[in-house]
Amino acid sequence: HRSFSMANTPGEPDRLEFMIKLYEGGRFSGLLANGHGIKVGDELTCTGPYGVFTLRDSSPRRLVFIAGGAGMAPIVSLLRSMAEKGTTREATFYYGARTEADLFALDELERLTGELPALRFVPALSEADGSAWEGETGLITDVVDRSEHDLTDVDAYLCGPPPMVDAAIALLERRGCIESHIYFDKFTTTAD
Repeated sequence: HRSFSMANTPGEPDRLEFMIKLYEGGRFSGLLANGHGIKVGDELTCTGPYGVFTLRDSSPRRLVFIAGGAGMAPIVSLLRSMAEKGTTREATFYYGARTEADLFALDELERLTGELPALRFVPALSEADGSAWEGETGLITDVVDRSEHDLTDVDAYLCGPPPMVDAAIALLERRGCIESHIYFDKFTTTAD
């Protein structure tokens, strides 16, 4: 059994989409790599969902999304839902990865920023040393800290490893975002 956050929207009831990081020697993700296990057409049994991570549409507040790693999935789901509804709320999506090779779904994020003119996507690399990367660097919470000056009137959606989520919550609260406007999905790997 493994738990993963879904990336599909409620408007797709017959489809489940997951963004799964392949881990060297991973008991499940290893079955997805190189066709050595689970193949297209194989039947899998899924249960859930076990949580609720939905956009609060009635709020007028600016949106701040913060994610790391496979935490991309539920945030992309929210962005897709916003595009489907024609949402015009101002939003910034801060996404942290270790290296440039760890960035993914960039074509879709470019498409979504075209469909959502008030959306800004800010990727950052925590291990950009020696690369030609010209974007933001450092831990994603440090990037948010440098980029956001007033977080008192935002709705914040966070997804990623517990240390990132905990650091983001502390930053948001320190900058005036009240606890009831912070929504999050923490996850761990089975290796943890």
